[in-house]
Amino acid sequence: MSESKQNIRQSGLGKSFFVGFLLLCMILFLALGFWQLDRLQWKEQLIASANDRLNAERMDIPSKAAWADLDPDTFDFQKVRMTGQFLDCCEARVFISLPKKRDRYSGPGYWIVTPFELAEGGVVYVNRGFAPQELTLPKAEYARAPQGELTLEGYMRRPERVGSATLEPDLAKQVDWVINPARLNEILFPELEDVAPFYVNLSSPTANDLPQAPDEAALNFTNRHLEYAFTWFGLAALMPILAIFWLIRTRRPRQELAKSKTED
Repeated sequence: MSESKQNIRQSGLGKSFFVGFLLLCMILFLALGFWQLDRLQWKEQLIASANDRLNAERMDIPSKAAWADLDPDTFDFQKVRMTGQFLDCCEARVFISLPKKRDRYSGPGYWIVTPFELAEGGVVYVNRGFAPQELTLPKAEYARAPQGELTLEGYMRRPERVGSATLEPDLAKQVDWVINPARLNEILFPELEDVAPFYVNLSSPTANDLPQAPDEAALNFTNRHLEYAFTWFGLAALMPILAIFWLIRTRRPRQELAKSKTED
């Protein structure tokens, strides 16, 4: 085979490979776009069901016997009331940086999470509210949890997810990075027993003397799945355009190569 024929064949194989690669990218981007549309539907259903629970009648907190069968998708944001007392043995500080919105406080600080022993048995971690960093460490200058039997109102939350990027807690300062009852119980407060698989954001003013209460408006879920879907579909549409543009750009050199072959 002459050198010119080999060059033409290699050029054709290269083009086929590159066009095939762009087509595979287009298929991948289309799949990601449709996946984001599925996520959009899921997120809209999640927001609607959470709003329904926040607007529903308040109920007594589930008893300890029912905790093993609870489904986070059905109890998240359920409004509850509970009777019991705060435990003075332990209190966790969970780091958070609040955005600058209409809140009274923003920036770095801590959710103050205190275990609450139910009168019927069992312990529930309660997010009492936010304290800015300057009031929290090195010395706690915020109000302590009140003592004695109390009836509190709040709403149930699913545990925050622990991932590979979650930092290790600071045991000396009792600081963690997520509100996850199982993690808090295992790492910070192993002496507690019968801990609920959920936590409660306090919403009543009772026993809430912290600078800022947990905000029910935190239900403003981020929902950018439609935006992401349009991004992936846009990239998919770009692939055939790139293929056509590239083929046009490479057509002339190939014609010149074929002409050289004819002359030879």
